[in-house]
Amino acid sequence: MPWYNLLFSFQGRLNRKGFWIGFGVNFIFLFIFANFIFNPTAFTWVSVLPLLLSAYSLSAVIIKRLHDRNRSGKALAMVLVPILCYFASLGTQGTMAWLLGILMPLFIGMILLLEWGVFAGNPEPNAYGNKGLSIRLK
Repeated sequence: MPWYNLLFSFQGRLNRKGFWIGFGVNFIFLFIFANFIFNPTAFTWVSVLPLLLSAYSLSAVIIKRLHDRNRSGKALAMVLVPILCYFASLGTQGTMAWLLGILMPLFIGMILLLEWGVFAGNPEPNAYGNKGLSIRLK
């Protein structure tokens, strides 16, 4: 799979190696922009563009990985659960704030990362393609 399809297309399947390559490319992209290109103390609307581009790219990579696990791209909505837990913790105090604000997002995030990056894909062809592919730099 060409690199631009890996990072920006929602069609097809992606194996574990391709998922980690796409994840790493987005991490490096955000690291470079956050540390070397933009002033991190000054917020402008232009500084949000790399974040939106990376969110779109990560969504494409994760959805293709979900397709390899024979799941719909709608399962990406599971990412909202840790976010909702965090916002629910803002209205609580003490142990419940710690559980909802730190423990639950970390636990759910770890489960999602295991699902996407560690567990093997479905080896049989499914509705999303023949087999999970990795990146090709041509």
